[in-house]
Amino acid sequence: MDDLIAELIDLAESEWPGWLTTHASRLSLETVARLKQWSDQFIKSDSARADRISWAAIAVAEQLPTEPIARALAYWARGNWAAYRRPEEAFDLYQKALVVYEQIGDSEAIARLSSNLIFVCTTLGRFADALTFAERAQRLLEEIATVPVIYRVKFGMNYSLLLYECGHYQKALDVNEKMIALARNHGLQEEWAELQVNQAITLAAMERLTECEQLLIASRQLLEQLTPKPVLTIARIDLNLGDYYSATANLSAALNHFRDASKGFQEENVAMDYATVLLYEANLLKRLGVLREARRAYDRAYQAFREYDLTQYAAQALLAGASVRREINPADPELPEMLNRACDMFTNLQLPIWRNETLLEQARLAFLLGNYAQAEALLTTAWSADTVLHLTIAHQLLWGRLRMAQGDEADALTAFTSALTHSQQGAQIWSEREALVALGNLLAARQPDSAIEYIQDAVRIDELMRMELSVAELTADFQSRRNDALPLLAKLERQAGHLQAALQTVWRWKGGALIDLIRRYDGYTDVNPTIAQLQQRIAVLRWELERKQRDDKSKSEERLDELRRQIRNLEAQAYHERRYHIHKPGQSDVSIYNWQAVLSKLDADCLIEYVSIDDELYAWSLTRNGDCTVTTLGSTSTISELLQRLELKNLNALRLNDEQRQQRGETLIRDAGVLLQRLYRTLIEPLPIPVEGKLLIAPCAPIHLAPFAALWDGNNYLMERYLIEQIPTGALLSIPVPAGPSGPALVIGASTDGMLAAVQREINAIASILPDAQIYLDDPAALTALHNLTTAPRILHFSAHTTFDEEPTIFAGLHLADRTFTIEECYRLNLAGTELVTLNGCTTAYGMESGGALIAFQSAFLIAGAQRLLVSLGPIKDELAAGLMAHFYQNLMQTQSPAVALRQTQHDLLHDPALAHPAIWSAFAVMRR
Repeated sequence: MDDLIAELIDLAESEWPGWLTTHASRLSLETVARLKQWSDQFIKSDSARADRISWAAIAVAEQLPTEPIARALAYWARGNWAAYRRPEEAFDLYQKALVVYEQIGDSEAIARLSSNLIFVCTTLGRFADALTFAERAQRLLEEIATVPVIYRVKFGMNYSLLLYECGHYQKALDVNEKMIALARNHGLQEEWAELQVNQAITLAAMERLTECEQLLIASRQLLEQLTPKPVLTIARIDLNLGDYYSATANLSAALNHFRDASKGFQEENVAMDYATVLLYEANLLKRLGVLREARRAYDRAYQAFREYDLTQYAAQALLAGASVRREINPADPELPEMLNRACDMFTNLQLPIWRNETLLEQARLAFLLGNYAQAEALLTTAWSADTVLHLTIAHQLLWGRLRMAQGDEADALTAFTSALTHSQQGAQIWSEREALVALGNLLAARQPDSAIEYIQDAVRIDELMRMELSVAELTADFQSRRNDALPLLAKLERQAGHLQAALQTVWRWKGGALIDLIRRYDGYTDVNPTIAQLQQRIAVLRWELERKQRDDKSKSEERLDELRRQIRNLEAQAYHERRYHIHKPGQSDVSIYNWQAVLSKLDADCLIEYVSIDDELYAWSLTRNGDCTVTTLGSTSTISELLQRLELKNLNALRLNDEQRQQRGETLIRDAGVLLQRLYRTLIEPLPIPVEGKLLIAPCAPIHLAPFAALWDGNNYLMERYLIEQIPTGALLSIPVPAGPSGPALVIGASTDGMLAAVQREINAIASILPDAQIYLDDPAALTALHNLTTAPRILHFSAHTTFDEEPTIFAGLHLADRTFTIEECYRLNLAGTELVTLNGCTTAYGMESGGALIAFQSAFLIAGAQRLLVSLGPIKDELAAGLMAHFYQNLMQTQSPAVALRQTQHDLLHDPALAHPAIWSAFAVMRR
């Protein structure tokens, strides 16, 4: 029998009719039954094969007109395949099969088909029908003692899912627990794993979120060991894990699981889920600030939805992709056509809310491009006023910005005020914040005092809402989109002559998110149990919303809107609870940014805090004796151009070998010196600072990678007059450095399969200087050792190739022996007690130019507890870097101060003709906490 079936399956479908005629005498009901067994076996491990076998079952059944059960059995087989992929089709097929079994009175078949229909009806949102089938299946299974255990377990799986969807969580939990015990006792491992998933989802709905993760992970691990591997079930678990991590703000873990899920769904040809997960992946990438990769993911999702004729989802992917493209480049020539297409699709589908969403995006684009008449037409004649609240508010905000740009300040004021009122009434906190900033911008020139009040209210919302965000959200979504209030406030305070207040605002701007994370990791922030409970409830509802948007085929907008309303209300409760909590006596963090508190910790002769506002670079200078001044330094665009020219000069010098550099040394140094002197005259000369001593420099974009040590005054380099350290922001001085025991140095090197030949020499040289160090060279065990440290190393040294994306992200990192060690992983290290982290790779100061400077090695290691870092400011050859590191560690052993050791190393290299070019000796800087 199996040989006969294998022969049929291996044929092309065009050859089936001839084969069926030839073998007609050998075909029977048993053949169809065996085909169903084969199809069921491959449904979750080889979808394409199961698809083909189920069609073969129908083809064979059609050759047996006198066997009505044959066709019913074939429909059953095909329905089992369609249940996970095309539930409507599965419902029709099961119903056809059920009619036949009802006619012949096969109670077991009726019970099993009714059980399957519970799952399909639940998936389609037909809960009344599902309950009817559940009652029927349960009654029959109780009457028939001979039904195999596996079918009783599968009924329990489907019934518990139905109970969950109907909100009967405790009943669902009870059924799950009973079925889990039954599956475990009878060795039904795959069913046991799927029941664990149901259990996790139910526990989440009961706000027992902490129990969910391990259930899902344990289920996945079990299924990975089965043969054949149930790829589809594993993909669904990955999807649930992605939902869980997304709801709990572990965005990188969510992204990894969504990517694994998409691979599984693609392999199993589950079109809807594959395309949906692509959309989730794109949304997460956007949330993480990885816009170019998000754009590509949206494009893939759109193509997948179009291929499977899922027009509504295709239009949503198209709109989201267009929004990302606008953020990257408003002049993208494809944008207008994409938005017109999306608008037409939503119009044809009669989806007015999505059409309005698209009109808003078109109006934003027109506004950015200066096409005010087009934007006005889109917001008036094309706009449907009957829409949801958040779109109404977004419309009012954009209309206000348009009227402000057109010079109608009165109309703009009306629009912004209306947006603020609606936001406050509807608990739309982020919209309230946007309205406050808009009012601040509008009134800045004519009513600066009122503007300051509005901006201060917006800042309070920022600082309160920031407390609930994860590392990933702080580094991406929050910093890139919520970083406009404090610069405006600092500008207004400076214009009013409140220099110290403005400096404190600059510190809150540059250091707020970073300090929040440091305090969170160092344990300085109290956990408010009320807020923690609200956050857990919010995470539960977010997870439920994600699942219902994906799995509820009925797509009841009323149910989804109710979930969104509940989330907004809980967010508002959490916001007001935080507001109350932070204003209780002893809870305020304002003192962190007090300039006198910073001054009391200043161990340099002068702190220079750079900040860029509206393309103008400013420098606040705070001396040890308390003098505070602000200096306007010029256009950041001009300074950025100077730095780009210097970078090209340095790259040209670094490309030469030692002999070539010595031959052309004076010319190369003179050419670089011209630019270094211009930078000195711009960045240092105008400042009222001492003529020598110690400087603590807090750079900003675009000067994070500026080689301050090499700035040239015409007679001396800056490092010859000053001992220089850098800090992300002076506000960090008010945060205590975490103390802790420290152990031997940990030195990790990776030569990238021998491409970085000097790494081995560098590691060997460091090992001779630090004889007690733990050394890992091209060793995959290095990261395990790092993550498993019980005591922080006194010194942590990395020498490796850097892996950066085209835009700053927490997934950038150092390429070690077996994989990339990402910036995100740095946050999870325990480095309390580590005095120095050295990052020897190209441009390991990467990421500081990003909003808030959190997508950077420096921030991650400082948050993890390191006291100081040695980072590179640009590309450098591994041979040159290796020599510099040997000099540095020799000096460090004598001085015990990284800043002093680096300065001495720079002096040593400066006086070596082969190494005297600033691109070499000023390639590194010391960053402190």
